[in-house]
Amino acid sequence: MDKHLNLSVHQLVDFLLRKGDIDNRIYNQDAMTEGTRIHALYQSKQGENYISEHYLLGFFDIDGVQIKLDGRADGIIKQGDNKYIIDEIKSTLDDLSNFHNEQEEWHLGQAKCYALMYCNEIGLEDISVRLTYISQIDNSKRIFNYHYTRQELDDYVHDLLNQYLVFFWDLERLKENRNKSIEELKFPYTNFRPNQKRLSKYIFSINKQRGNLYVEAPTGIGKTISTLYPSIKSLTLGENEKIFYLTAKNSGKLSALKAITDMKGIGLKLLDIVITAKEKICFCKGASCNPDECPFAKGYYSKIKSVIEESIRDYDTFDQKTIENIAANANICPFEFQLDLSLVCDVIICDYNYMFDPISHMQRYFDEDCSHYIALIDEAHNLVERGKSMYSAALFSKNFKQLKKELRGIDAKKLKRELTKTIKFFDEYEMLVMEKDREKLSYFDDDFIYRLEALLQALRDEDKNNHQIVTETFKDLSMDINRFLNIYEFFDDSYLCYIAKVDEGVSINLSCLDASDKIRKTLKTIHSSTLFSATLSPYDYYLTLLGGNINTDPLLTLPSPFEKEKLKTIVVPNISTKYKRRDSTYQKVAEYIEAFVSSKIGNYLVYLPSYEYLNKVLEYIDLKDADVIIQEKDMTDIDKDNFIDNFLPNPTRTTVGFVIVGGSFGEGIDLVNDRLIGVVVVGVGLPQICFEKDEERKYFDSKELDGYNYAYVYPGINRVYQAIGRIIRTEDDKGIALLIDDRYLSKPYLDMFENKLSNYEVALNKDEIIEIINEFWSN
Repeated sequence: MDKHLNLSVHQLVDFLLRKGDIDNRIYNQDAMTEGTRIHALYQSKQGENYISEHYLLGFFDIDGVQIKLDGRADGIIKQGDNKYIIDEIKSTLDDLSNFHNEQEEWHLGQAKCYALMYCNEIGLEDISVRLTYISQIDNSKRIFNYHYTRQELDDYVHDLLNQYLVFFWDLERLKENRNKSIEELKFPYTNFRPNQKRLSKYIFSINKQRGNLYVEAPTGIGKTISTLYPSIKSLTLGENEKIFYLTAKNSGKLSALKAITDMKGIGLKLLDIVITAKEKICFCKGASCNPDECPFAKGYYSKIKSVIEESIRDYDTFDQKTIENIAANANICPFEFQLDLSLVCDVIICDYNYMFDPISHMQRYFDEDCSHYIALIDEAHNLVERGKSMYSAALFSKNFKQLKKELRGIDAKKLKRELTKTIKFFDEYEMLVMEKDREKLSYFDDDFIYRLEALLQALRDEDKNNHQIVTETFKDLSMDINRFLNIYEFFDDSYLCYIAKVDEGVSINLSCLDASDKIRKTLKTIHSSTLFSATLSPYDYYLTLLGGNINTDPLLTLPSPFEKEKLKTIVVPNISTKYKRRDSTYQKVAEYIEAFVSSKIGNYLVYLPSYEYLNKVLEYIDLKDADVIIQEKDMTDIDKDNFIDNFLPNPTRTTVGFVIVGGSFGEGIDLVNDRLIGVVVVGVGLPQICFEKDEERKYFDSKELDGYNYAYVYPGINRVYQAIGRIIRTEDDKGIALLIDDRYLSKPYLDMFENKLSNYEVALNKDEIIEIINEFWSN
């Protein structure tokens, strides 16, 4: 049976012909954005005989492989009867002659592919090719002309395709082995847990049909394996090429990796990779990505083809350690290597931002045709806030002024001039908030946006031509301005613009209040997605803000697989922890916490609404017979791991951890069995009342939604659910949650108990709390 290969011209020539270094001074997001603008401007000035962005398609039959090659030619110039030129445009920050000399083979290879396809399209026997180079610094141009017969082009392209087919057959053998193993793959565990099979069937169905599925499945069902297993099964359907497992936390990545490892343990064969953030995997932290500062950038593109070919012969799972080892041995950048290697992998495990962030998403996937991809979005409730943050940006006046200080005595006239002009705007904005903390704006002044664009260009020029002056402040400011300008392109009524008074000046803020439309557009580009979480209640809130439609998108809600008697909830409704009343609550709350954690030796977490409240309560607590540990601000990953390590199995002494609701320990931690037997939640988890949240409330009110619930109440309920969810992680777990606040027995909080926490009792004093606890543990 013939094999089929769909290949873009970019994929072909980039893999075979690209050489040289990683150099973010030349190849970066700013340069790509500017390149797109320059291309369009140049094309618009070329007259009626110039055809821009012409789509070309070619079919080739080589050794039983049916190859479809396609791409868009930048320009086709008609000179006369049967006289045409293929125009390949390249813009760069590099010297034009140097850029041409180093990359001619790569650029010319692309143009020659287009030339052959156009010859075949209209029946030409020969054609000219032009490489047009445009400087992003001064708009100067250099043009290089070539001429080929169709036969010369045909021989050339066939030679490229034959080279690529050597790699293709390696991938094809892996794919055949993968598909055979998938067909034989059984569920990796002895039995399905209750509702696991049902969940798997729904996910297989959505992956077969297209669309988005929303799933609320409580802890313990086994969501990771129940989403990955059917999705891997659907890779053999033909329409699905890759699975993206997206998660907000490292624990989610580890769970996905374990599930795949377990399936490989019973015969599954596929390539999977975990994408690690740049700051965690970089070999030269603090250095810029160019050969002058990082040795692992030098010659990267000349080496990468052979490194990938060797890697897929030697490994099938690429976690951080494996990627670092391969990259170190090959002397290449581990961050870029993992991205390039992911192109041949079947399952990609990564953070949300690699799909959803408008700036840091993986362009190689999501700026191209991604209609053959499956997305599994873990703990999807987190995507609501993460989505807003990914589409928000801020600038701080102190950073502009700091860079100006650092440039004293340095010859950078244009940059200094642009900095001074921009700082004047900040000074004017600062005058607006002299008498108040912030000032809301309808939009940002066009002149201010123009000044930022001019300053960014000046920063780019100095980075390229005077790189020795580049400091951390310089680099951070460049990235901040670039992000701000990119985010401003999305500006609409879902955004809040404002100036805020901050330490050492002002901040200029562009805050996204609702990212649902952006999430929806991204989800529409892929074949299918499953957004799953233990808590997607209230459903209309989460489906709306996650880009779904409560009336048309399928929603699957599954009950807990565990006996409800294993989790007891105690509600104490005689204390109000509303902000204005908190000063009168510390002593009584402390008494209730002491009663709760002193009734049985074990491990407990106490969730409080803020650090201020936590410290106040601790003044009234006396736990002589317990070890008390406290969440600190700005804890590192190691600090967090050490904190969790205090919760030992089979404890002979009580350990109580005091933490912030909605913080680092609110979710994503698995303290199974008796490593956690009780949780206290003080308050109802509301986000802190602030200017942005109030503007969010007004925004949702304007959309005829319940603004207060959308901005405050529903996110708070989710925090409470997540905190309680730390108790029951496996079928062997059991424990008690104590909820302290008078709002719990009113709408909409009461719905929590009717729908999710039905095994609850009300206690009005500490004696009743102790009585309920003793009865629970005695039973």
